[in-house]
Amino acid sequence: MRISRKAAAVAGPRPYRAGVARAAFASSSAPATHDGVQVLRFHTIGVSQTVNDAGHGGPGNVNAIIFDVRTPSGTEAGTAYIRCTAFTESVTLCHAAFVLNGGQIEAQVANGMATTFTAAVTGGTGIYEGVTGQIRNVITAPGVIDRTFYLIRPDRN
Repeated sequence: MRISRKAAAVAGPRPYRAGVARAAFASSSAPATHDGVQVLRFHTIGVSQTVNDAGHGGPGNVNAIIFDVRTPSGTEAGTAYIRCTAFTESVTLCHAAFVLNGGQIEAQVANGMATTFTAAVTGGTGIYEGVTGQIRNVITAPGVIDRTFYLIRPDRN
């Protein structure tokens, strides 16, 4: 199964409040990088953060963050749950679960202090079952990250 060249944005209420998963697709003129890549754009805003201090001056600290996920137009699209573990003062390993209407997308990244970074998409569930790809993350303000997902679906022929 191949996905269209249409950019998609997940719309509707948050998944934990919605009884039915829905997705809204943009016009066919929306950008895509190449055939077989689905592009999703989200604006994420941190709403909760907790740090478990390991007592080693940074290494071993675990940071847990919850983000509201919204479409570029501001429609609620879901919630992101992200956990980062510090390995050095400047390198963290992060795992993210983007819980969206219709399914969830999992991602990981080893990141330093960059304000722009790319995470690997490691899989998904529901309408995102089996996806791979990457997420371009741009920190636009403290606690605010614009994310562009480039999703590749498995060939289901």
